[in-house]
Amino acid sequence: MPVAAKNLSDQRGNALGIGFFRVVIRALGPRCACAMVWFVAFFYAVCDGTARRAATPYLRSRFPKAGTMARRWHFYRLIVAQGQVIILAHWLRSGRQVPIREEQPEHLRDALCDRRRGLILLISHVGCWQAALTYLENYQRPVNLLIQANANVHIAKMFLGQHVTIINNDGPFGGLLDCVAALERGEIVCIMGDRQAGDHEEALPMTLLGRQLFIPRSPWLLAARCRCAIVPVFTLMRGMAGGIDFFFAPPITIEYNLPRKPPADIFTPYIAQYAAALEKMAVDHPYQLFHYDHQASTATPRET
Repeated sequence: MPVAAKNLSDQRGNALGIGFFRVVIRALGPRCACAMVWFVAFFYAVCDGTARRAATPYLRSRFPKAGTMARRWHFYRLIVAQGQVIILAHWLRSGRQVPIREEQPEHLRDALCDRRRGLILLISHVGCWQAALTYLENYQRPVNLLIQANANVHIAKMFLGQHVTIINNDGPFGGLLDCVAALERGEIVCIMGDRQAGDHEEALPMTLLGRQLFIPRSPWLLAARCRCAIVPVFTLMRGMAGGIDFFFAPPITIEYNLPRKPPADIFTPYIAQYAAALEKMAVDHPYQLFHYDHQASTATPRET
């Protein structure tokens, strides 16, 4: 999202509604709460034109043959999945556990166990990405999350944790100096890899399902500067909050000799690896990729 724009989540989910779901989760469990999301999400699917227009570019690229009504159905499924993911994130942040499955965990465990070296965990708006923070707490290593501050305090609470430090990218130099210091201390830095924090942030083009996205350059610059690996991780919700599937992509190490600033094209082959992994998630799990386009959401309905 551009800095001047508001996140869609800033004005969605009031205290009364969130309080109701907290009571349901506590009394009946997350699966019952997820079942109720199907009813609540119907209101958003019908009435929330802003969110629908913001999701349209992704849905058109993922379902290119879908007509208007079919795309409405896909949007409904997307909203349902996102609501259920938020419930699962709340369940995890309150100290509960769910069954997890790991695919290629050796890609991450070796790096996590080496406390002498910093590590960049490249997360994406896929599934219950907040679960990655809960997963990392098991290793009791300091975790730094570089993220844009969320104006919705109820959503922001999901990012809090015993070992998690929030680095606001609205700060000086986009928080990168704090990230460098953390990596040099041998800590973990989590960065969103699939969305710019604002127009001021340097970005690189990435093709996803035939549509061009601009992704932040900061993770790749940090990896080159601190000579540390990047591990893309995707956290997918299984069923209705029934579990989490962790997919760990192979570590990406950028080969570049400092101190000169790397040219943009040096990152192209590494971004291609990440893009391929992200596109596979979109193909296999289309309703767990949460990409919303702000410019589309502020356009008139006729333009979308």
